[in-house]
Amino acid sequence: MEEMMRQIVRGVKSRYGFEETIERLKKKTEELGWSVIGEYDFREKVGIDFAILEVCNREFATKAISKPENRWISAMMPCKFSVIEMPDGIYVFGVNMRLFAEMVSGELGELLSEVAEIDEKIISAVF
Repeated sequence: MEEMMRQIVRGVKSRYGFEETIERLKKKTEELGWSVIGEYDFREKVGIDFAILEVCNREFATKAISKPENRWISAMMPCKFSVIEMPDGIYVFGVNMRLFAEMVSGELGELLSEVAEIDEKIISAVF
């Protein structure tokens, strides 16, 4: 089960510190025409560097939920990235959207493949 979860959730080690990792993710998100719609800082609550960024693109979101039969995908929206301190540095974790897209057929699967490409570009800002 743990191995399956490691495939579903993708993690990369950042080359940067906590604050700079967040800033680079936010900047790349906006460069790609997406928006950071939520930012949550959990440092005081959990005692380690830990934040979550929620990102979205209105066009993609509208396409994803335009058909009633696809509205279950709303549980995966918006896209989230966690930035968290690990013993060997700062990591960024997010859903492996490429793997998820392979499990979904039709137009929605194609759209999720496009989202996977955007996710990859966002995460590439830190490694």
